[in-house]
Amino acid sequence: MGVIIPLGVSAQPAEIKLQIDGATKYQTMDGFGVNINTAWWNNGEYMDTKEVQPAIDLLVDSLGATIFRAVIEEIDWEEVNDDNDPDNFNWTYYNNVFSGARFRGVWNTLLYLNSKGITDGLIISFMGAPPASAPLAAPDPEKSWMGGTDHTIAANMEDELAESIAAMLYYMRHTARIQFTLVSPMNETDIIAISKSADHPDGIVEGPNMPDAIQYVRVVRKLAEKLDAIGMSDIRFVAPDSGGDRLFGECLDEMVKDAYLMGKLECWGVHQYGNDAGNYFKKIYKSAYPARSFWVTETAGIRNMLGQLDDNAKAYIFWDGFDCVYQHGVRNGYGSIAPNDWVFWLEGEEGKPLIEYIAATGSWMPRKQFYENAQLMKYVRPGSVRIGTTGQDSNLQVYAFHNPDGNIVISGRNNSDRSIAVDGILSDLSALKNMKLIYTNSKVNLIEGHESVVTGNSFRASIPAESVFTITGTTDGSSSMNAKKPEPSDWYAGDIHIHRNCGDVTSIISETELTAMMEPNNLAVISVLADMGNGEVKDSRSDLPKVNGSDAAYSEPGRIVHWDAEWHFDPAGVTFENKALGGHIILLGLNEAHQIWDESSYKILEWGKSQDAIMGFCHMQYLNDAIQNDLTCCIPVDYPVEAAFGTIDFLAEDVWLNDAAINAWYRLLNCGFRLGWAAGTDFPCNDSRPFGSLLTYVQLKDQPMTYRKWIEGIKNGRTVVTTNGHVEFLDLKINGVNGPGDEIKLKGKKTVEIDVDWISVKTLTGRIEIICNGKVIAKLEGTARPEEPVSLTTRFKIDQSSWISARRMDETGHQSQTSPVYISLKDAPVRASAEDARYFVKWIDNILVNIAPGGLWSQYFTRDPDTVRKRYQRARDIYEKIATESLKKQ
Repeated sequence: MGVIIPLGVSAQPAEIKLQIDGATKYQTMDGFGVNINTAWWNNGEYMDTKEVQPAIDLLVDSLGATIFRAVIEEIDWEEVNDDNDPDNFNWTYYNNVFSGARFRGVWNTLLYLNSKGITDGLIISFMGAPPASAPLAAPDPEKSWMGGTDHTIAANMEDELAESIAAMLYYMRHTARIQFTLVSPMNETDIIAISKSADHPDGIVEGPNMPDAIQYVRVVRKLAEKLDAIGMSDIRFVAPDSGGDRLFGECLDEMVKDAYLMGKLECWGVHQYGNDAGNYFKKIYKSAYPARSFWVTETAGIRNMLGQLDDNAKAYIFWDGFDCVYQHGVRNGYGSIAPNDWVFWLEGEEGKPLIEYIAATGSWMPRKQFYENAQLMKYVRPGSVRIGTTGQDSNLQVYAFHNPDGNIVISGRNNSDRSIAVDGILSDLSALKNMKLIYTNSKVNLIEGHESVVTGNSFRASIPAESVFTITGTTDGSSSMNAKKPEPSDWYAGDIHIHRNCGDVTSIISETELTAMMEPNNLAVISVLADMGNGEVKDSRSDLPKVNGSDAAYSEPGRIVHWDAEWHFDPAGVTFENKALGGHIILLGLNEAHQIWDESSYKILEWGKSQDAIMGFCHMQYLNDAIQNDLTCCIPVDYPVEAAFGTIDFLAEDVWLNDAAINAWYRLLNCGFRLGWAAGTDFPCNDSRPFGSLLTYVQLKDQPMTYRKWIEGIKNGRTVVTTNGHVEFLDLKINGVNGPGDEIKLKGKKTVEIDVDWISVKTLTGRIEIICNGKVIAKLEGTARPEEPVSLTTRFKIDQSSWISARRMDETGHQSQTSPVYISLKDAPVRASAEDARYFVKWIDNILVNIAPGGLWSQYFTRDPDTVRKRYQRARDIYEKIATESLKKQ
């Protein structure tokens, strides 16, 4: 049965097939908002700010703004130095300034915002010139006592500027009783330098003249320290709010060097009046703080805002909220008639403030752009997640959001001159109960259209020509956008291979970013690996002491961050003097770590064993199903040798998918070696793709969850690995009860029942395969959908000791892989393939040839080559014995 909803009518509309993908998630929105002038300056005087309260009512109640960047300007209130001592606040002076007529209206406006619920979303933004001459007056050096008449700040006056701003903020909180924590300390300090022209020979004043990032960061740090000293350590900055991306990039580079200052940064503040903010996102993502969010704190025009949504900013703040007169606008020659500081270069009135002031009646009237922006701000709520959309084109801009209440919001703009019929599908979202379309065009504002049919997860809608539109949908599911997990409740997803750096090609990630970077794939645990090898991964000197056997202090409930180590001295592709042949070893569960140089990987494993570490070779994807002579940075040359001696507990794949990795593991399983299988990303050496892009699920039968129990689960083979993030899971059961890592003991030949459920939170198509001793014994093609798993059941006769696992395949290879269930027949070891055992004999023979005097790899063993060769020979003998035993089984 369909549900009738109102939508727009158009003759012979264009048609678009649109898919809304709930499993594809982008930024979580902090909100939408506006800039406003906190003072009401009219006719050359500061007037009663009660005049602007109706405009604020419209912005909060009708527009839906939840963030207000409240402008205080200019920053010239300290006309003369309070006492020539920046370390002492002359409160007699400051109280007199801040209690005067100029600021009474400011406090009233901010208190009114608080009364409307704007507290956490209140940004105090300081704009305009420092102490200087009156607007348009001749420059006066005496009035520009903090610096030059060009609005610069002298180096010896930076502390005075910090004191002046800190005094204002202290008064604001403690005397005026304003509730706030966010501050934009200075505005567009680069504009004067880059805006000089024939019309503005001295440049345009938006803030102090401070185009140097080093000075900007130095001043902000001084302000932070002063706020700490006066008991306001909770203040967080939105910065740098520069006018261009050059200064933004330079400020970012400087700020990320200062861990104290980054601890004070709530988010990056950027200004973008075009339709693309991707340049800012790229700079942030490549920095040491890639998870730190950014807000576009000044933008204008609905087309610009829509164009920026896919650049992953978490908030967008429109300039400007309502008509007013800015003092720095007067200074720049824009006159004193409201509005005097608007985005005049946009088409028509699109850049004017959202609300017009009608001077004749002292009333307020929303402009067209108020309603256009309300199509987003009114319906997309803080905490909503932007989700995937496909099918839109240049005629139809579309963005979709999943609100915290579980409802769907689809918003955008029909840029064409005719209506567009949308045939929509909701993928990986609950079925719709009803939908409603609201649109704004040149003739109507926020109006509901005509009818359409909603059926289950599909809908049809007609979007009127040249309109900004919103489709709201209520789903059957009441769940929020919190990620639904595919795994059972006693399984925990984690990434065993995280670094803060990948050598000279990446920045060093701040530790404070780690828990936030676990969120995209909803990870319960990560192993952050310090480099105890050649030190290529930075900075090992500071990271190795963090390996102490305890969870990191910045771990959070449900987010365990734990420091461990990786050892490697790459044999190729690096310029380090020391080089080792064996491979990269991950050591988990260490009590301490330090740099160790040795030619042989087994020496490192012996050291790790002394700490009861759980260890394995990573980078298995560097294998290629052949005996390899060409060395790379990371090929695990020694993996079959240490498997034979029982010195490793697991093997791991990372970075990219390669079936050769699991094929090598299968060969070892066929030789009777029970090694766990794990995966990690090797972030950021994976092109900085998110933590958990490759991940390991571990079952904990013994609750509660701890890091030690999690890594012991890897050792015990209680794992399922996925190579495509936290979206799918394979639930393997034998005889209804035995899962990965379990052992079934049989006294004689017996048929077992094998069940596999492929569970996914995203619609995926592929093939389930059940593997016994490396061979596919059952398979099923299918499409897994949320709440619709694909299930495969088969019966199989066990006539020798075996291992059974499951995997999910597609055209690119294995997407998921379980560790095996082991079945022992009369307590005999698995001897499934003489061919596989002989493969490892040949592998070790190749090593012995290459490390012999004059061999390709002879330079890697110079200390005691005879002992090394004898050890390889012993491993070879083990595989020879296994090959012989396997032949007897066949």
